[in-house]
Amino acid sequence: MRYLPRVLVPIAAAAALASPARAATATTQVIDGLPQVIASQQLIVSCNPAVLPSLCTAALDLVGAVVSDLGLGNFKLAILPATAPLQGVLDALRGTLAIASAEPNRILIGSAAYPQTWEFTAAGAPGDMTLMPGTAHPIVAVLDSGVAYEDYADFRGSYARAPVFASTQFAQGWDFVNADAHPNDDNGHGTAMASIIAGRGSFSTSAVPFVGPAAGAIILPVKVLDAANQGTEFWLAEGIRYAVQAGADVINLSLDFARNYVPGASLRAALADARAAGVVVVAASGNTGDGRVLYPAAFPDVLSVGAVRLDALRGYAVASYSNTGEALDLVAPGGMASQDVNGDGLWDGDLAQSFPPGAPTQISWWLFSGTSPAAAHASAAAATLIGSGVPPATVRPLLQATAADMSPNGWDPSTGSGRLQTGAALARACTFNAPAPLYADAVAALRLDGRAAAAVMIADATGDGVSNVKVRVRWRGAATASQTGTTDWRGIARFVSPAPVSSKKLFLIEVQRVISGRTAQRPLPFARSSGGFGSLGLNLSLAGLLGSGSASSTDGLTIWGYGGSGVASGTTGSGVASGTTGSDDEAGSAGSGVASGTTGSTGGGAASTGNYPLTLNVAGCPLGLLLHSYGLTSFSASQTFFSGALLAGGYSVRTVDNSWTLTPGAAALDSNELGLICGLVGVAQLKSLSTSYFTSGTFYAAGVGSPPSGLGAGDITRFWAEVMNAEGSSAP
Repeated sequence: MRYLPRVLVPIAAAAALASPARAATATTQVIDGLPQVIASQQLIVSCNPAVLPSLCTAALDLVGAVVSDLGLGNFKLAILPATAPLQGVLDALRGTLAIASAEPNRILIGSAAYPQTWEFTAAGAPGDMTLMPGTAHPIVAVLDSGVAYEDYADFRGSYARAPVFASTQFAQGWDFVNADAHPNDDNGHGTAMASIIAGRGSFSTSAVPFVGPAAGAIILPVKVLDAANQGTEFWLAEGIRYAVQAGADVINLSLDFARNYVPGASLRAALADARAAGVVVVAASGNTGDGRVLYPAAFPDVLSVGAVRLDALRGYAVASYSNTGEALDLVAPGGMASQDVNGDGLWDGDLAQSFPPGAPTQISWWLFSGTSPAAAHASAAAATLIGSGVPPATVRPLLQATAADMSPNGWDPSTGSGRLQTGAALARACTFNAPAPLYADAVAALRLDGRAAAAVMIADATGDGVSNVKVRVRWRGAATASQTGTTDWRGIARFVSPAPVSSKKLFLIEVQRVISGRTAQRPLPFARSSGGFGSLGLNLSLAGLLGSGSASSTDGLTIWGYGGSGVASGTTGSGVASGTTGSDDEAGSAGSGVASGTTGSTGGGAASTGNYPLTLNVAGCPLGLLLHSYGLTSFSASQTFFSGALLAGGYSVRTVDNSWTLTPGAAALDSNELGLICGLVGVAQLKSLSTSYFTSGTFYAAGVGSPPSGLGAGDITRFWAEVMNAEGSSAP
């Protein structure tokens, strides 16, 4: 455990005039050829450190961009005039040597779905006592809509400290929404998450005990969601940096992006900072019921958590709203509205202290359900382990190894490694040996029959291949599917894509899960320089000039927002069900009102089947992007990696990024797709695909150091947009 200075927040702070609230106004706009949910006219930019700062300032001035936040890292938030064409500005900045990156500021939302204490026992915690050692006080950063941590008033209104935090210590937080040092909650979501993690109190007139598993931990409130439970990528990335610099041991992210989220450089860099500092980051898998974990939980460095509900036959079952998939690590209590399996008179939600949105002084007991409270339970478990001396790198494998099995085959994409069991993890903490981390690299090629082939190597920290490892991959782009293979004696597993459903020659394979024995982990990327770089090559694309069509209309596309709410009925008297329930905007009687609210996505399916063609970009690909070329005569490479299949001419490129935070993988593409991604003129380094792809040259691995510049396509925003266009993404 890291021992860093901790600044405690006083119970009451003097009122101070703060800057006006900065609401995250969401809009759906086609950016880089892909409809995305973004903050209107906002950019996240970083300057190229190799050029004079004045040149960066001049480039921003030229497009009318005004820097509104300098950021804690190298990334700035810039605001454009209302009439400035966002895509045109992005293209112009990306073509300027003074700018290292320029991206839209994407919108995220709190992913809880709804506002008794079954959830604690379901997660292997007693609920009436803390599991935190009395001498330990790890810091848990709650990046959310704020926390009801102080009695305070300013020009925006009055705030009250929730009774459940009467004995809780708070570290000095920050409000990135309003740019002040008072991250008070005006929605209720963050308060509920913090109370699940570390609250102490009693529910109803019968004083049913409520004690979060990590009660005794220090809560660091960081406000990155506004009163409408929405936030931006910039606020989130800055919030992570703030939490890391403040000495957080655990970061809870009960929030997610829309499905078309393109992993931005600012957030990737922030997560890399958290990894380097040994911070455990926990995130909700999402509430859209898809078979794909949403970002930020989808990042390999993040512990992803789905939700379970009570089930009359099996005890527990995965909730229908919970996102699942290869990137799911485990599940935890999330609850379910419209059911009362345990018959206590309340619907089966996670009990927490909160308030109706917009009424932060009306604090009472509420029920929540969703992957948000599930993530909060996992964050509490992580804090108790760190407080007991467990190294941060051991937290995730220990929680997975001690989870209650929900599948006869061990890890499963629907349940992950099973249901969180905090007490079991603590009991095994002293004897548990974390498995050695595994790393993945991939190569892909276009086959002559229209499909794609891929090879994946799994290696240990020395770069040696590991045999008999089950590799679970996901095809994206022109063909979508999940597949499983097993590594041979050299550590290589081979795959063939399904037939394409798109005319685009762009296939991506992502290595999202590896299983060695019964140990499942999300591999981090590795790459070898393959004996050095090849020769420079220029790519000229006429695709944009030949009239691929203007971007399709976004009319009818929906934006993430609030769904319906459920109202439970209770009875007066004793027991968990005591207290009269109220609606979303009224407190219940006797101080025990229970109400509910829900967030979700109204875009459950594609609103349109149209494509969103990319506009041209100048120098969209960084100098030195390493492409491996192949063709019909690449017999030896095909025999080694692709089972001897006849190959069409094309290129293979790794999907690693310079921060090593993306899922390892590779893409196969033709020259036309390369032109769409890189712009009118793209500069790349071409190297023939050889049988030494996985073995020759310097070994680079995530968490060890930075890869050479241009090694993969992971830093190119347009690459990811084109992948999603190829797989038919439309509505966010």
